[in-house]
Amino acid sequence: MEIYSSSQNKQKTQKPREVYYSRTKLIMGALIWTLATAFFGALTARMMGNTSGMAVGAVITCAALWMLYGCLRPLGKLDKPALTIGRDGISFEDGLLIGWGDMTENTYISQSYMGIPTLKLIQIKTTLEKPKVKKMRVAALDIDSDEYLALCDTYSQSSVMAPAGR
Repeated sequence: MEIYSSSQNKQKTQKPREVYYSRTKLIMGALIWTLATAFFGALTARMMGNTSGMAVGAVITCAALWMLYGCLRPLGKLDKPALTIGRDGISFEDGLLIGWGDMTENTYISQSYMGIPTLKLIQIKTTLEKPKVKKMRVAALDIDSDEYLALCDTYSQSSVMAPAGR
């Protein structure tokens, strides 16, 4: 059964949609994690005599540094798309293209604890040898779950309805 799609919507799906990192989200994340690193680093320094307390503080400080690195690294790649969603499938920034026919599951996972977002990621299960599962953290992308799923729905349907000789 063919699904109706307006001519305006068909024109939109002719070219792939590129999704970029959000500069604002990355800068806010970097600011938050810089403050967290400084706070936990100061707590670790104040526990100079307590070895186990210093070890716990050092682990938390290192985790905050890793999160800070995760916010700073994409700031240098703001001009390159993190995701490209098109008629062929989803292309990631590492060059991997997963076609719509190769996907067995495409999920946008959004978890929070008491209203505080803790995890946002895309998980795609495939029929490919490698990767069986592709995961990408998407908290800093300039797209939300509804828009992502709507784009995937639109492009996957347009690829099915496309003529065989494209």
